[in-house]
Amino acid sequence: MLRPSDYDPKELRALTGAAAPTHADEEADRWTEPGDFLGRADARVRAAQVEDAFLLQAAAGGAGRPYLPELPDSVVGTQLVLDWLRYLVGVGGRERAREALALYRDVEWLTESTEEALAAYLEAFDGVEGDRLDFGHHRTSLLFVARLAALR
Repeated sequence: MLRPSDYDPKELRALTGAAAPTHADEEADRWTEPGDFLGRADARVRAAQVEDAFLLQAAAGGAGRPYLPELPDSVVGTQLVLDWLRYLVGVGGRERAREALALYRDVEWLTESTEEALAAYLEAFDGVEGDRLDFGHHRTSLLFVARLAALR
């Protein structure tokens, strides 16, 4: 049985008649460890999330603060709110999600009334306390805020 893992990638390219490796091919071969690939993939995902947040905010009429003065009054908006809170509770638990909402009010992503409405939704969620929310979790929350703002 032929196992490609037994061969050098350059050898396999030559056997298939593929073109000689370019600098990009050599760059791809450097990802020998999963962490190398995952680190670069994570950076690309983060960049795409930030870009999405700005595009969504622009679609909602600009990036004035607070970003989300009120929750959208629609089925889609309610589902998005529940998805966001499910995400926060899943990562950090209900109490840390509540703390995150207070932080988002403090940095003017939300108004006080929006925070209160979101906190009322939180009562429906059960969850054990999880890890502390980090920058990546807050960045994902900003994307949810931008999507909700675009629905208003």
